[in-house]
Amino acid sequence: MTASMARLYHDPALDVTLTRLDELEIRVALPPDAEDAELVLWDKYKKEEQGVRRLSLSRWAQTPELAYYRSVLRSDGPRVRYLQYIFTFKKGGQNKGGQNEVLQATGLAGEGEGERTVPFQFSYAGDRDALHRPSWINNRVWYQIFPDRFFRGEPSRDSDGIVPWQSEPDRHNFFGGDLAGIIAKLDYLERLGVNAVYLNPVFVSRSNHKYDTEDYFAVDPAFGTREDLKRLADACHERDIKLVLDLVVNHCSYYHPFFQDVVERGEASPYKDWFYLNRLPIAFGEEDYDSVGYYKWMPKLRTSNPEVQRYIYNIVSFWQEETGIDGWRIDVADEVEFRFLGELNSKVKQLNQAAYIIAEIWYDAKPMLAGRYADSVMNYELRDILLAFVADERIGSEQFHEQLVRHAHRYSLAEAAGLYNLLGSHDTERVWTRCGEDKSKLLMLLALQFMLPGMPAVYYGDEAGMAGENDPGCRAGMRWEAGLEEGDIWRETAEWARLRKGHEALLDGDVSLDHLSDVSAYMVARKGKGKELRLVFNASSRVSERSAAEIVQAGGIDPQTAKIVRCAGADRLSEAMLPWAWVLLEINDTGGFAHE
Repeated sequence: MTASMARLYHDPALDVTLTRLDELEIRVALPPDAEDAELVLWDKYKKEEQGVRRLSLSRWAQTPELAYYRSVLRSDGPRVRYLQYIFTFKKGGQNKGGQNEVLQATGLAGEGEGERTVPFQFSYAGDRDALHRPSWINNRVWYQIFPDRFFRGEPSRDSDGIVPWQSEPDRHNFFGGDLAGIIAKLDYLERLGVNAVYLNPVFVSRSNHKYDTEDYFAVDPAFGTREDLKRLADACHERDIKLVLDLVVNHCSYYHPFFQDVVERGEASPYKDWFYLNRLPIAFGEEDYDSVGYYKWMPKLRTSNPEVQRYIYNIVSFWQEETGIDGWRIDVADEVEFRFLGELNSKVKQLNQAAYIIAEIWYDAKPMLAGRYADSVMNYELRDILLAFVADERIGSEQFHEQLVRHAHRYSLAEAAGLYNLLGSHDTERVWTRCGEDKSKLLMLLALQFMLPGMPAVYYGDEAGMAGENDPGCRAGMRWEAGLEEGDIWRETAEWARLRKGHEALLDGDVSLDHLSDVSAYMVARKGKGKELRLVFNASSRVSERSAAEIVQAGGIDPQTAKIVRCAGADRLSEAMLPWAWVLLEINDTGGFAHE
């Protein structure tokens, strides 16, 4: 096998993550019949003096084509350096004389075949090379707020253009939600279990969504003032709630004064190089200048221009210093120069080392994280897999397993722990609508969202079972009705949030994925600090042919001694599991099963 083919199994550029200066996570995929897999490593310059080390590899998932392993390597010194390594394994049922197979940089070879070993290498852990992972992300449950549609805290601020709260949303109406309204509902968020808030844009704009910014240094008067934003940040921090703002620097508004200067003055404008202009004078046509998604009301900013860079640095400096916010969500980050994003990331960290940057990416985001251009991404890719399987039933359990495993293999456990795992947002249909208002499907999705590595995120109103198609339908006024907190979806979300923030296996645990194909079921296991949780579920829209006890047993769990932590549609283990039913079980810290 050639070196290029070897990368199908292990690509050091993607499958090695420096999680700390003294810690590497190494991932590899091997043939499915591999046995006794080991990571063999040594110091490039001290191999004879120190010898080689052999570390057993932990298999966490398997598909028909590949078996997936990971190993966490900790250096004896302050940083990882001069590492060379190969992988060895035995080929099950076909290995003659117990000979090891070797995966090295040039491909697969038999150990001892006379071929020179060409190891993979990791040279040196530089001071700024490690993954940025502030400790505060470990137990966060996020809540996204679209400010105009959340709550009116100061009705006196309302103008004649405000529609009644229960009006049908469209792309141009205003509901009158404001920052004071968010402050007024922080106790509600606490009861739900939320301890991190992401706000859609709050700066001056003519739209209800505020993604067409006209003034980056002022809060939109419809929402309040700079002082109101500071009060919100302070009120959040008093409750240990982190606050992240939306930063829209890929583009601005057509009415931004700098772009208007270009419209009016053309070649004479000092801002003509701030934008991607195709011809002058500007006649407000699609061909005149580049805009986000060809939407001419939002011209793109040229972030390669040093003046634009300084302008954006001033924006983040101003608001971080004025309000003490905890980070930024970068809108359409995949359209912004990656090099600039890395520089922006550094500037943000200079102001606050614990600040967190979440990038909006709708597809494979590994390059964004591997290049340290952002700390996290909105995990739309995971959302697509979950919804295709549960909500849409477009893929079966085998395809779901293969897609989920491939996705999980892309990220180290440390990277995955910081991903923003969402089921819906202001840019998607409501998850309740996507599920066809089927509660069993929604509860199944919640269980997966909170069990899989990452930071679960709730879009405002999803906990209330709000319905709505994509924009503008997903942006209705929050449903503040009597009995909200007694609803099944609300209580289920709150219970998962409580568990997510308090259980060691979910805070920072390992993960394994297992397709229990013989019983048409699936299992997600999380393990950390001596604690283990296993989510076993009926992976279909049909009543199971086996009892819940038999299905649980297929996952390696003794149904007589296992502790049921939570369940839905599987109240009695002796009975069949309903469609999308699941049971969550806990294993105690001695390796046996916990008891009631």
